[in-house]
Amino acid sequence: MKSETVAKFADNWSYLKAELAWLDRVIMRAIAKQRQLNREIDRISRSEVDKATSHWWKGFITLDPPNGGQQIPPKPSVEISAGVRYGDRIVESQAQAINLTIPTLCDRLKLGKFERDVLILCLAPEINRRYEKLYVVLNNDDSSCRQPTIDLALRLFCRSDTEWRSARNLLAPKSPLIKAKILEILPAHTSAQTLIARSLRLSDRSVDYLLSEDQAIESILPKPRKRAVANVKTQVSS
Repeated sequence: MKSETVAKFADNWSYLKAELAWLDRVIMRAIAKQRQLNREIDRISRSEVDKATSHWWKGFITLDPPNGGQQIPPKPSVEISAGVRYGDRIVESQAQAINLTIPTLCDRLKLGKFERDVLILCLAPEINRRYEKLYVVLNNDDSSCRQPTIDLALRLFCRSDTEWRSARNLLAPKSPLIKAKILEILPAHTSAQTLIARSLRLSDRSVDYLLSEDQAIESILPKPRKRAVANVKTQVSS
């Protein structure tokens, strides 16, 4: 019995299109959920205070209780993506020397699932500006911010408090993507001073690399410090 042949990606562009199709599904689910929530809140809210506290009271009462207010059992979270997306296809593509830039960058910097998804989230508007309009909706505030915020990334890709806390640390100044200056954290578009209100953007050189077919990954990684290089040479000679 012959084993099924795994289909490789034709090129980096084919891989990116597959990732954007995945992102579209995540975004559409998030927008549908947000619209439903907003409709329910608008229907029962009588003031801005009601809207601001909706995440508290909505967790305790139904909006159409048959016999007065009643507790709502928590709904189980829905698994949106697999742990390794397109894993076999990526392996097969790399085995045939097809350069897939995001998987290559993730391998080199030892990036995890959340960091990979953030790269896709930030790269999407560089491919199609319709994502800017979607991010304005998903940011769900008065800022009209067209870039994904840290808050948006955490809401889209984290399914528990533990994942949220771990993911937030991956956007600290010493994290690989920030330290290598691949990802930039911009000031918030509002008066908010919190980290999660700030927006995310890929550096121009990172965008050029991620969209390329044959650009070397070394072109976007920081060059080794001269002192570090000298220490390596000394160790080799000794």
